[in-house]
Amino acid sequence: MRWSHRGASLLLLGVLAACGDDPGDTAEPARAQPSLGAPAPSSATPPAEPMDHVEEPVAARLAPSLEEEDLTLEYVDCPRWDGVLPANLACKGYVDGVVGEVDVELAKGRKGHVEFDAWLDQGVVATARLVRRLEDEGYADVDCGRRPAYPAEPGLRIVCRGHAEGEVEHVVATVVDHDGSVRIEDY
Repeated sequence: MRWSHRGASLLLLGVLAACGDDPGDTAEPARAQPSLGAPAPSSATPPAEPMDHVEEPVAARLAPSLEEEDLTLEYVDCPRWDGVLPANLACKGYVDGVVGEVDVELAKGRKGHVEFDAWLDQGVVATARLVRRLEDEGYADVDCGRRPAYPAEPGLRIVCRGHAEGEVEHVVATVVDHDGSVRIEDY
């Protein structure tokens, strides 16, 4: 028996149409599991030269508070200080491959010593802080991926998974400002 291309095409279309019209076929297509976290940012490399006499003590004081957020401070890069007090310096903090803003306030202390305060102000979303927020909102066993930090770039979406009311749920944390504030939404 000879098949014509036209006859074979019609037969194939009939078979495909019959497969799609099966009223018993109500299963939804399997949904792929979303990737946790967010796309990896370009890694920020700290300067090669050693930190100076201002940057070293700032890094030493700031690092323990960042460790509480499961972050590692790699380097602090400040503009040259002219020695005038009081002064405010806007420095860069290299934190787990992400650059954040470190604010430093310098003041004259007792006996002529320089006193200072320093904190990470903008530019970094700490994954550990995001996990704690989701836990506070009722999620358990929260996982937001393996990266400890993301840049606080508005619009960046970080996918997390957790258990809520016994079910596995996915949520998206969307960065809304350079301070690292996020909006949480169901996936």
